Amino acid sequence: MSASIAAPAVIVVGASGNLGPFIVQELLRQKAKFSRIAILSAPEKKGKFDNAAKSGIDIVLGSYKEAKSYQGFDVVISLAGNSIMVDQPQMIDAAIEAGVTHFYPSEFGVDISQPAFLQERYFRDKHLTREHLRKTARKVPGFVFTEMIIGAFAETFILSDVFGLDRQGRTFTYYGDLDDVKSISSMEDTAKYTVDSILLPVEAGITERTLKVPNGNYTIRELVKVLSELDGTQYETRVFPVSEARKQQESARLAGSTELELAFSLKSLFSGPFVVVPKPWQNDMFTFKQKNLVEMIQECI
Repeated sequence: MSASIAAPAVIVVGASGNLGPFIVQELLRQKAKFSRIAILSAPEKKGKFDNAAKSGIDIVLGSYKEAKSYQGFDVVISLAGNSIMVDQPQMIDAAIEAGVTHFYPSEFGVDISQPAFLQERYFRDKHLTREHLRKTARKVPGFVFTEMIIGAFAETFILSDVFGLDRQGRTFTYYGDLDDVKSISSMEDTAKYTVDSILLPVEAGITERTLKVPNGNYTIRELVKVLSELDGTQYETRVFPVSEARKQQESARLAGSTELELAFSLKSLFSGPFVVVPKPWQNDMFTFKQKNLVEMIQECI
């Protein structure tokens, strides 16, 4: 195994997103293991991180496209959202120029290397990022990147309408079959896996490390059943063929609405069998007890 940095310095990009607070909180919980923990913020967004700063997180003001923003850091965790996903190659180049040796791209989802996902619009920028990382790692000695593969977040399923759940209207709209199986994860546990993995040594000669660590596999029917029981209400399910979501995706593309195009692309993808993370998984490399489905949904509501 290669020698790991005893107390690496870590900077988080995109910390104000959904997963960001969980990553930051876990870094704080394990603060003694790191020489420095920071959030990169645009100057005009500094106020978002006042509480993090009070907790002992450094706030670095600058652009994620500039090397000076990453000076003094060993590890970058990118939580880039859809709107800036396309900029990750620039982010990587800037980080490497500053001396960063370990990069976590904004994956935190399904295994996009599966054949069914190679041409999907939703993953286009993730594929470009992965290709750029591989090309860069071949040229930069000592550089490694880690992909966290977790399936879909329980929090996104419950708290957002992105997968079709309307808690206020007590309905669930799904494109596919309710017995479809999905890999589901908790954001809190994913943050634990991510932060713990920074301190795991990487095998000598390895430049790309993939960690598949979902909480478990569950059917859509199970998800809705557990939610109904915990919420004390019965959700009305509305089921449509996947082809309908694809039609909506194409209509959005023709209308020039990237946001809607990506939304229906995601709904189409969520219905397929490939949201199941292929085994083997690497959960047993870690020691904490992860949440089960009931615990994940209970926390959300």
